[in-house]
Amino acid sequence: MAVTLCGCGGEDEAVQIQLTPDQREEYQAIAASRIDSLRPLLDSLCSATFEDRVAVATDSIVQRRLEEELRLRARLGQSPEQ
Repeated sequence: MAVTLCGCGGEDEAVQIQLTPDQREEYQAIAASRIDSLRPLLDSLCSATFEDRVAVATDSIVQRRLEEELRLRARLGQSPEQ
């Protein structure tokens, strides 16, 4: 596994570092523990915003279908009231 590091200075100079198998295992363990500690927060954010995201997605789908219907009616020469 190669890791690319970028500095905070003006020039973005990438540094390639090749990890040993032990270092890779340690890195993966640290990453897994941090992800596990964030999971409850992420799950609660997902639960809190679920209804709003579903409503937005539903509105988007309905809007696309209405636009599609208008295009088809225009192509067929029909008015929207028919």
